[in-house]
Amino acid sequence: MLTVPMRILDRYLAKEFLRICAFSLVIFLALSVIVDLFDRLSRFLDVSGVVVIQYYIYRLPWFGFQVMPVAVLLAALFSLGKMARHNELLAMKMGHLSIFRIVVPPLVLGLVVSFAALILGESIVPRMNERALDAYRVKVQKVSPFQRTKNNDIWYRAKGNRFLHISLLEAASGSIRGLTVFELSPDFRLARRIDAKEARWQDGQWRLQNGEISRTKPDGTFRVDPFTHLTLYLEEKPEDLAHVVREAEEMTSSELREYIERLAKAGVSSVRYQVDLAAKGSTAFTNLVMAFIGIAFALRTGKRGVMAWTGACVVAAVCYSILNSFSISLGRGDVLPPLVAAWLPNVLFTTAGLASVLRIKT
Repeated sequence: MLTVPMRILDRYLAKEFLRICAFSLVIFLALSVIVDLFDRLSRFLDVSGVVVIQYYIYRLPWFGFQVMPVAVLLAALFSLGKMARHNELLAMKMGHLSIFRIVVPPLVLGLVVSFAALILGESIVPRMNERALDAYRVKVQKVSPFQRTKNNDIWYRAKGNRFLHISLLEAASGSIRGLTVFELSPDFRLARRIDAKEARWQDGQWRLQNGEISRTKPDGTFRVDPFTHLTLYLEEKPEDLAHVVREAEEMTSSELREYIERLAKAGVSSVRYQVDLAAKGSTAFTNLVMAFIGIAFALRTGKRGVMAWTGACVVAAVCYSILNSFSISLGRGDVLPPLVAAWLPNVLFTTAGLASVLRIKT
């Protein structure tokens, strides 16, 4: 007998949820662009408006990915809170309708949004982020042109008619695995080639280890001289090369996993990237966590009204963000395992939201 009324209720709640979620998303996207624009305004002064617009078009999916959980939180709060404020939830409970059945639509939609975020986070978001950050580095920061064929397979044009090929760069520690330097003559012919298995930034200089130098002789042949240690004078520092390193937000999970394997084979710590890999999934499911929190607050609004709990929701979102940042930092510092660091805030807040709902009399 309740099938038809429940279908009507489900459609009503779903419609309200999606309407509020879409409205909130647009507002938060606009705020994100405005805040980011003011933050970068001094850097954009010498750049054409077309470049700025292009950058933010590419950046929109990333902003949406970041603010969607807050939009879901408000959608769950206001869609159910509106019914609570008009005593509709109380009437349903008196009609022997379980609260757990009423909250199904926002929970299902929170789950759908989470899966959508997971899919977009593995497709559109990384590719658009890559385009945005590449455009920013080259057109705004004016770094040297470069090309990446894989995660960290880098071609970099250095100063003084030099081209660098870097197999693996760990900018944070100032170390390179697999470095080739091509030095060109004024007429752009190869004058010298340096190959090194490893290079490290020490005392303001690049120290190369275990390699060879190939010099072009007048007759067109090459003279090859091996070396164990060599100091290479390059104007580029690790922080300059860091501009061409792809961040985790520019990579899909498979690309990040491949990069972690390459770091492991090279003997470089990959803890930071393992945490980032685990966080890709947990970040997407933050939407479901926020739906739980929004539902928990909405069911407790009563006569105090939805607005009385909006501030509490904002505080909850801020607390989640702080806890998430702290947990990720502990993971990157190798204090917590990557999976624990990435998923701990989600588990804690989901448990708190579920416990709050279970305490409500149904």
